[in-house]
Amino acid sequence: MKTIKPFIYRTVTLAALFLFYAVDIWARAGGGGGRSSSSSHSYGGGGSHGGGGGGGFFILYFLFAHPVLSLIIIAIIAAIYFFGKNKTGNVANRESYVAPSTPAEAFPEGLNPQKVETSFRNIQDAWQKKDLKDARRWISDGVYQRYTAQFAMMNKLSQVNKLSNIQVRGIRLAKTNIDGNYQTADVAVSFSMDDSFVSDKYPQFNESFQGDEDTEYWTFIKRTDAKAGKDLYSTNNCPNCGAPFDTKMGEISRCVGCGTLTNSGEYDWVLSEITQQDDYSAGNSLVKDTQLSDLTKNDNLFSVQRIEDVASNVFMQIMEVLTGDSNKKLARFADKDTADKILQIKAGETFIFDRLYLNDVSLIDYNTGNERLNLMFSLTATYQRVQPSGSTLRLLDAEMTTHSFSMVLSKNIKSLRTPEKETVYSYECASCGAPYNDTTDDTCTYCGEPVIDLNKNWVLTDFQMG
Repeated sequence: MKTIKPFIYRTVTLAALFLFYAVDIWARAGGGGGRSSSSSHSYGGGGSHGGGGGGGFFILYFLFAHPVLSLIIIAIIAAIYFFGKNKTGNVANRESYVAPSTPAEAFPEGLNPQKVETSFRNIQDAWQKKDLKDARRWISDGVYQRYTAQFAMMNKLSQVNKLSNIQVRGIRLAKTNIDGNYQTADVAVSFSMDDSFVSDKYPQFNESFQGDEDTEYWTFIKRTDAKAGKDLYSTNNCPNCGAPFDTKMGEISRCVGCGTLTNSGEYDWVLSEITQQDDYSAGNSLVKDTQLSDLTKNDNLFSVQRIEDVASNVFMQIMEVLTGDSNKKLARFADKDTADKILQIKAGETFIFDRLYLNDVSLIDYNTGNERLNLMFSLTATYQRVQPSGSTLRLLDAEMTTHSFSMVLSKNIKSLRTPEKETVYSYECASCGAPYNDTTDDTCTYCGEPVIDLNKNWVLTDFQMG
């Protein structure tokens, strides 16, 4: 949806879009299909992709060849346009942009509209700059990985997404839940903005949009036993020791002073998901699954939202490997058979993603085969693959398309009888907590423990495309 323009121009434009049935919009730092992530989402990161040529001639032909039908279509769209406005000519009641709370309830303790807006604006700024340093302390590892993967793709294509005229139209709580030892809160954020994708190196992909309006659902997570009175959004100091945060925080968001993991949910609400309105669902039934709760009852770090965040982290790292990142990264989270399967995919045609959006990650099932707890995830992602050739790009996909994936994360059931060690997934050793080096292969360089260990961490044991 765009900003209000002169009636004739807007009506004919909408009629043309109606005739074509082809509107692909992927924009903003939380957009791009959302669940975001998206994604968000978030979700994270967004942009836009236009269709092919030849449409203008077809529209003119249709309008002149079928004048009566064309007038009917234009009249219908005009009626919708006018009924969607209030008496002052503005878009009707901004509250309609935001899903109401069901049931109506106040924001949970420690979370409020001001904090949500701060996070929203900060993320938009981070997206433009391709730098998450000012947001790292209060975003989950999965959200961080989604953005950094997209930044890597944009850098390969010399792209930047410029955002302006950002207007927050409404913020409202949509849903709260208890998920293991965590609270979750879904907040509907309605907004409008202008955005432009720009590449000096590949200008054929440059696109610009004005007055883009949407609603996204931002999911925040916090431990039920979190310390009260802490605020990660309005201060640049560690909530535990008070030391200034290191602006170099990246994969691991630990305070350099005391080692506190700032985004654990122990101190404040952490942004864990960005979901587009079309992808949003009110919850996962496995949150209330009694058998799953019993299997994980001794692990006070387990929750459905948290393990979905791990799955999104894994997925984005796989996508980076497929586009040229080090194969050794797989050794941080995938068993050998699964890593080999992914590398077989990589052995095909080389490519880069021109826009990569993780729309949805959902824990859909589980089993206890092979004395493991095997968690099964369904994922959808939207992307377009391109192949650089000198100063031009060759399209491997004619347009942005959505693809389905599945993965399994496994852990030995016996290991679930003891609490999980709090580490940053695939970046810190699950045994000693030391950060992995970029060249890590089979063992931790500090304690010598295997990196892939079904007794210590969640291991990717299957990955399927399509």
